Amino acid sequence: MEGITVALDLMGGDFGPRVSVPAIKQALAFYSDLNVLAFGKEDLVLDLFRKEKLTGNSRVELINTADAVEGNENPIHALRHKRQSSMWAAIEAVSTKKAMAAVSAGNTGAMVAIANHLLGNIPGIHRSALVKVLPTLNKKGTVFLDLGANLYCDQDTLFQFALMGSILASDYLNIGNPRVAVLNVGREAIKGTDVIQGASALLSQCKNLNYIGFVEGNDIFGSAADVIVTDGFSGNIALKTAEGLYRVIEQRLYGFSVLHKLLKPIKYLLKKRITDMQPDEFNGSSLLGLNGVVVKSHGAADCNALVSAIAQARSESINQVPKHIADCLVKLKGA
Repeated sequence: MEGITVALDLMGGDFGPRVSVPAIKQALAFYSDLNVLAFGKEDLVLDLFRKEKLTGNSRVELINTADAVEGNENPIHALRHKRQSSMWAAIEAVSTKKAMAAVSAGNTGAMVAIANHLLGNIPGIHRSALVKVLPTLNKKGTVFLDLGANLYCDQDTLFQFALMGSILASDYLNIGNPRVAVLNVGREAIKGTDVIQGASALLSQCKNLNYIGFVEGNDIFGSAADVIVTDGFSGNIALKTAEGLYRVIEQRLYGFSVLHKLLKPIKYLLKKRITDMQPDEFNGSSLLGLNGVVVKSHGAADCNALVSAIAQARSESINQVPKHIADCLVKLKGA
């Protein structure tokens, strides 16, 4: 196949093939250079392929897999016993160069374990991190990591995350000398755990980073920093809290009321103002620090959201993000 080839785990997520198969059709319509290697249980997906008229499409190859990683499966068990799964096969396609990127909405822990095993980390990075560019008031966005790949991080790991985040902000968000911060329970220098204090000390000593200190949870979307670093436990909670709050606001704004017709024009204008805050619009967290592109879609993603994750995988493939990060890290350490 010519163009950009993305490997997709059809079986992952809350909805599995019911969402992933239509998402393929939609993504192919959006991107003429896109090809998809679709991995899943053929007996469960073939009818959906026929329904979406994907059978016979030269830009899609359906590859049968005997197994799937369950949502509640232990990551170590998946690593040892799910080598015939759609998730394993999709990531393996990246390691064997059959695909340029892999996308899955499945079990995060299993995906991280399998990706680390099959792809390995780029030199100088000990742990990969889930990263996402979050929308902000200044419209530039904030690079936020880790979002759940590592529930516990030591100070050296947070320092490495900051290096990768700064490279992303500089080279892909076009932010000159990006401001790097550590998420904490307060901005005061005396606050935080020993790990956070240790990471702050390392970052303060790094001449290649524009470290500005600590930020709090209410600063994440407020343009206070261009890169925000935290452990995966805190980052995942922060992200999902924000997503939940958006859903509440959305329901309050667009819920039915006796004034529904009168308020409809105002609601439409408000919706346009917060479109970029909609979780589906920025679905897809990249597993940064690997020798390959792997994108994690939200498990509850609908078709449009999964297409966003596929689009991110395509973009990172075009920009050769892993190689670029590795090259920049060498330059930073040599400076």
